[in-house]
Amino acid sequence: MKSRNERMPTGALYSAYRVAVTALSPLVAAGFLCSARGRRRYSERLGGWREVGDVDWWFHGASVGEVQGILPLLDELRGARPLDTTLLSSTSPTGLDRGASAFSHARLLPLDAQWAVNRALSSVVPKRFILAETELWPTLLVTLLRRGIPCSIVNGRISDYTLDRYRRTRKLFSPILGRFSHVCVSSEEQRLRYIDLGCEATRVYVTGHTKYDSEPKASQPSVQEGIRRELICSRSQHLPTLVLGSIRPGEEVHWFSALQQIMREGFAFNVLVAPRHMEKVAFFSEALAKSGFTVRRLSDTGQADGVAGSVLLVDTMGRLEEVYSIADLAFVGATLVDIGGHNPLEPAMYGVPVVVGPYVSVIKDIVGEMREACGILEVSDRGSILDVLRRSGQEREALKEIGVRGQKVWLRHRGSAKRVVSILSHE
Repeated sequence: MKSRNERMPTGALYSAYRVAVTALSPLVAAGFLCSARGRRRYSERLGGWREVGDVDWWFHGASVGEVQGILPLLDELRGARPLDTTLLSSTSPTGLDRGASAFSHARLLPLDAQWAVNRALSSVVPKRFILAETELWPTLLVTLLRRGIPCSIVNGRISDYTLDRYRRTRKLFSPILGRFSHVCVSSEEQRLRYIDLGCEATRVYVTGHTKYDSEPKASQPSVQEGIRRELICSRSQHLPTLVLGSIRPGEEVHWFSALQQIMREGFAFNVLVAPRHMEKVAFFSEALAKSGFTVRRLSDTGQADGVAGSVLLVDTMGRLEEVYSIADLAFVGATLVDIGGHNPLEPAMYGVPVVVGPYVSVIKDIVGEMREACGILEVSDRGSILDVLRRSGQEREALKEIGVRGQKVWLRHRGSAKRVVSILSHE
């Protein structure tokens, strides 16, 4: 039986897009060769996927954050349909690193040129395609829809940064979004945005964000104690622990300077710095050294008791949640630089007081909930960071209460994965 989308109209803008992408694809492919990150799994970027075969669920997440949101869905899906096969694709190698072990197959998404898409799809026969958040690759999506493969979106989000761009290119994306089977979004505001861009209103559901539906993996006191012994010098166990999580270049300017000042005032902390991307470890190591800090690396096992008062640089993937679980205060990165923020509920689910900067467009809904609950701390510069650090040293009980209120916001989002899987399972 032929797909109802086999002859779907796409318009002149789509035709122009295909021509442009095809023409530029050799340059893009050559560009990937210029960096170590681009060379990883290089053949997969060109559609050389190796044989995958039939898969029941193909999930795509652009990078680490999107893949993190898919994992609770996968856990829920396994409980309901344990024999189903799964494929994870991602635009970044770090995204695959985060989730590959949980899936039957994992591949880097190919360039959005027709030749690369066709080459990749010759290796896989998916029953459905599930896109996390919003990374709309027109050639891939049109090809899947024309082959009769149902496409859906989970954790749908159109940020303030990209809303105008999608509106300007509505003629390109509207024919595609209008044929999606399900669009699951985190809020009513997002529901209205997707409808405005061409989704059918009856297929857009407010389900919450599955990224916030994770079960804490280190909630037991004995587990946290083991993590603390591994990471914190025995002579510093009594000090409050500050985690700078998913930190981005530019944010260290505010934090490292504030830490220098607060320590001159007589305050002391265990400081753990977790870069968002592992290729930035050397950058932060150098920045810490220039600021006068002694640096330890998590990968240097057995060094916890080496230097009291040193800063621990988390240079190992997959440890951020454990690090958050032992924090007394946690800064969530990409919020002091204009990126939009990472997940504040990752530390909040442990009752940790969360600090964010002013750039929270990506996470504004959840930050708004936490602000309304008085469950978050907000900073904008070195001075406001110093105020928070002084409070963490002088008002630890008051900050714990902020952490408890933030944790209650996380509790409200539990169950979103179950809601989403229920919707996706009904064709």
